[in-house]
Amino acid sequence: MKNMGRKYKKKIPRRPPKRIPSVFQCPNCGKRAVRVEIDRDDNVAKVSCGSCKISVEIKIPPICNEVDAYGKFVDMVYSGEITVEG
Repeated sequence: MKNMGRKYKKKIPRRPPKRIPSVFQCPNCGKRAVRVEIDRDDNVAKVSCGSCKISVEIKIPPICNEVDAYGKFVDMVYSGEITVEG
């Protein structure tokens, strides 16, 4: 005898939390192949695309993470600070 005389509670589906990606889309070739490696000792992030081989080292503050370094990389490509060969 389950819940005799009671209303059933509607179960609310839970969504999994959104995760920060580890591989990003390249602003040059459009493929999802950009990796960001952060060296916390020197406060430098190395951003490189595995497809078109574009690569750059960016100085970042200690509180920045991979997404922030990727954002700076995209800004540098669109502003023309990074020249794309080929």
